[in-house]
Amino acid sequence: MHCDINIKHLEYFIKVAKLGSINKAAQALFISQPYLGKIIHDLEENFGSPLLNRSNQGVTLTPEGEEFMRHATNILREMRHLQSRSEKKEEDFDHLSVSMTKFSHVMESFIDVVLRHQDQPSFTHRLYDGNPDDVIEDVLSGRAQVGIFHFDSKRRREIEENLLSKGLTYRFLAYVEPHIVISKNHPLVLEKKPINLHTLSDYGFIRYLGHYDDLVYSLFGSELRNNENNSSKVLYVSARATLMRLISESDFYSIGIHDFDKQDSAYQAISIPISDCDFMFEFGYVMMEGVSVSAITDEFISEVKKRLD
Repeated sequence: MHCDINIKHLEYFIKVAKLGSINKAAQALFISQPYLGKIIHDLEENFGSPLLNRSNQGVTLTPEGEEFMRHATNILREMRHLQSRSEKKEEDFDHLSVSMTKFSHVMESFIDVVLRHQDQPSFTHRLYDGNPDDVIEDVLSGRAQVGIFHFDSKRRREIEENLLSKGLTYRFLAYVEPHIVISKNHPLVLEKKPINLHTLSDYGFIRYLGHYDDLVYSLFGSELRNNENNSSKVLYVSARATLMRLISESDFYSIGIHDFDKQDSAYQAISIPISDCDFMFEFGYVMMEGVSVSAITDEFISEVKKRLD
């Protein structure tokens, strides 16, 4: 057995085992079903044995899968215990600890607030990013005080019920229109041609690997689905900076929201609303139920809302 298994992947496996379905687990985790299927396949290769029995009714654990499940559960329990001990050792002062989905608007808000308080005699501030499931888990584990994430606005009730069942409180921030993010030196821009999902179908499309956006793209209609399925130029990345650099140095494009502060100066990129789009991103934040908001956290949340609005 190789020793390169990601802790997050153990959590994904446990979710599949509990729900008895890779598809249901992918929906609950806000990741794509093919991506989750690949993770399970990689775990089985690492372990050296099939971990799941697969059928039309779903999946069940093999004897090896039951053993793997016990070890995975123990490992995650110990990791949470260590994380809790680490948090308790921190000094009791006003610090900012944030987990976020991959939007520069939130990152810039974090930086601005931290810089305003850089003259404090002591501080420990943290910023994590990942998919919505990562954000929720970071808040549940105490790794982050507040989690900022986005989702399809049509799934509001489902999201709220899921968070409530976990003991989390959700607060709405903003509805934001989806945009095409593209270099201002893109051939279509320079030639003043229409810029939409149809005219971009021959250009490279950049997506976050395993991110909730992988599920969201299907909501834009058949035009984007056809582009996604038929295009021979699809790039999967995990880092926000990588995505923006690719846009700035190529004719690739991605899906995001309106411009952030440094988008033009740092990446020479522009955001263009998607015409006739009936989909909206909903942004909100989660905290543990009953936890009071610190002054610096409240300042950060206000800064995020201002940028999203």
